[in-house]
Amino acid sequence: MFRFTRAPLRPLWQNASRARFNSEIHSRQYFNRSYATYKGFRNSSRSNFTVHDIIRNRNFQYFMGGCVAFYLYNLNEAPFTHRYRFLWVPYWMERKIGDYSYSQIIAQFGGQLLPSSDPQYHKIRSIMNRLLASAIDNTADPKQAAHLKSLDWSISIIQVQDPRKEPPNAFILPNGKIFIFSSIFPICKNEDGLATVLAHELSHQLANHSSEQLSKQPIYIALSTILYAATGISWFNDLLIAGLLQMPSSREMESEADRIGCELMARSCFNIHEAVHFWDRMENWEKQAAPMARGGMLQEFLSTHPNTHKRVHDIQSWMPELEQIREASNCYQWGRFDDFQRNFFGKAR
Repeated sequence: MFRFTRAPLRPLWQNASRARFNSEIHSRQYFNRSYATYKGFRNSSRSNFTVHDIIRNRNFQYFMGGCVAFYLYNLNEAPFTHRYRFLWVPYWMERKIGDYSYSQIIAQFGGQLLPSSDPQYHKIRSIMNRLLASAIDNTADPKQAAHLKSLDWSISIIQVQDPRKEPPNAFILPNGKIFIFSSIFPICKNEDGLATVLAHELSHQLANHSSEQLSKQPIYIALSTILYAATGISWFNDLLIAGLLQMPSSREMESEADRIGCELMARSCFNIHEAVHFWDRMENWEKQAAPMARGGMLQEFLSTHPNTHKRVHDIQSWMPELEQIREASNCYQWGRFDDFQRNFFGKAR
């Protein structure tokens, strides 16, 4: 998501950025059973089975060895940032999840969609065509380029009546469906501000962040189950895993999408300085929407997104390199814009 991110195991459009994991249901099935005794073996009500015994078990060693091999085999290098991460979810599974999420969003917001005659559709299509053309031309992975071309790209604008109930937001599902809440248009202010939002969301897809989140789910669930077996406290384990693993991972992916998005803007010949202005306006909106909110260590610890002020600082620090990328893209040559005339959209919604 753009600002209010989806949960990986819930529908991807929801603004929960990364999900908590309630291990209690799963854990109680296996660990809340009373210990059974059998007279034939004369065992006591107290078990002598220890963690050391589990580790020495040959089957357990084979299982763990297989898990390590599977993890190493599925290490993947992220585009642009070259970060290594665990990634095993294929494109077809991503697309299926996107289809499911799309049907849920339409069911909820179908009555609020702006008609295809609205001029914002043409503007968004034009921006996305430029961004997609640059993304496909600059990807080093032929499979990813083919995947992007094969998606059924479409745009849906959700008319917001009350921004306090439906705050500024935008997201792109893994199946190529783009949703934008109209409340974000005043913050975007212009075409380059809108390109900042769309480039960020497209970057989540380029970096396979949805697959990365899904790939980590079994690890989080296993850790939550182990911690519950050791402590018997579900809420503390969930908080620990969220604070130490899920939330930092989410913030890392958001920062990565910021970085890739800015580079994509530069290669697509947008005004990259507008990205800073956009986030300044977003920070002002946040202060007005929640004047009593105070940023602190705990809030940052449990946040799915980096602090907005930090995002502004990061983009400013990237600016010299981004300007070089834009200069190398020959944006001042008239013929350069012929490269952006490709159309990745079918019939508009």
